[in-house]
Amino acid sequence: MKQLANIVTLSRAPFGIAIALLIQNPSVTNLSICIGLAVLAEITDFADGTIARKLNAVSSIGKALDPLCDSLYRLSVFVGMAMAGWISLPLLFIFLFRDIIVAYARIFAAQNGVDVAARLSGKLKAIIQAVAQIAMLIAALLTAQNLNVDYSMAAKILMYIAALVTFISGIDYAYNLTRVPNKK
Repeated sequence: MKQLANIVTLSRAPFGIAIALLIQNPSVTNLSICIGLAVLAEITDFADGTIARKLNAVSSIGKALDPLCDSLYRLSVFVGMAMAGWISLPLLFIFLFRDIIVAYARIFAAQNGVDVAARLSGKLKAIIQAVAQIAMLIAALLTAQNLNVDYSMAAKILMYIAALVTFISGIDYAYNLTRVPNKK
């Protein structure tokens, strides 16, 4: 029972791969499944920490797995969207680079005895990315009947806002990395 939170966390990453593959054939059925998986993935993102705290099972491995599975899930979806032509490569690079910066910031900080907890900018980034991804999937579903996928302007704007918040979050983590004392 103590591993339940980690199992919930680990379930998130395969959802991203499934979504990335399904959106390559944007049928009504596939997109409906994608929306269900995306909502389920976001529920697991909230539930894993809640479960861990409730079961008194907060662990170092869980603290490491959560941001890893978040990145694997969301980046898989963004890569699938880029492959489908739904988002541009520059947007994809912003999402990728931010997560690489944060991962290395955490490694560097850990090597110097500092725990890099989730920052407010990272939590805000996660929420806005989730909303943008689900909005993009809903926009695709609404137009899938025509098989000529036309994404709503609102979904595109949300995706650009997600990229901006992601960029700012990357700067926030990188800046705070400069404040970590360096062991020599």
